[in-house]
Amino acid sequence: MNRRTIATIAFAITLAIGALFAPHRADAATGPVTSGTGWKISAPGITHIDTAPWTIAFHDTASRSKLTPYLKYTAAELQSYLGVKITVSTRIVPITRGTCVTGHTISYRYMSKPDPAYPNRSFTGACGNSLHAANGAYVYINSDYWLKTRNFSEPVRMNVIWHESGHAIGLSHPATCPTNAAGLRPLMCADTYKDLRTRRYSPYEATAFRHLVTNRIYYPTTAVN
Repeated sequence: MNRRTIATIAFAITLAIGALFAPHRADAATGPVTSGTGWKISAPGITHIDTAPWTIAFHDTASRSKLTPYLKYTAAELQSYLGVKITVSTRIVPITRGTCVTGHTISYRYMSKPDPAYPNRSFTGACGNSLHAANGAYVYINSDYWLKTRNFSEPVRMNVIWHESGHAIGLSHPATCPTNAAGLRPLMCADTYKDLRTRRYSPYEATAFRHLVTNRIYYPTTAVN
């Protein structure tokens, strides 16, 4: 095979690889994709996730002691989907409902009935930066789920933590919630603990995570807090 043939083949391969990663012009014209069947991103406040590393912190030492064993697994799963480093630290970052946590930090608080109006719920407040990238969150996990009198199973408790962590990096409750053959809904479709039955993220959440990553093409690469 002569040099000209080799060069032609190499150029063709380069073009093919480029086509895989280049955004389609129609996609570029329409802007970020933020929803679909079974998944939704918290647009317009959050449309994507940038490449900056994230830190998981805790409101106090009691929250750190209780939630760290769970969050190590949550962080690993989110990192595998998003391709960004997520570290479970020992940092104490006190949180107040309604006040953003920024700097790519998620702080978790473990407490009884964090929302008195809805005593069975846990909840999350997520914030985006000036470029609409996920930038931090506070998460309240209802400690009542661990009371023996409440009869919560360990998979349900895990579902709550995974669900709220999905909110923390920019997912919201989908508008349409399909069911699988077993009648189970995607994890982020749940809005009460009784619906949290699928344990960990489903292919629907995986699609949302993929769009959080691919939506980066519409924004500068530098994170702005």
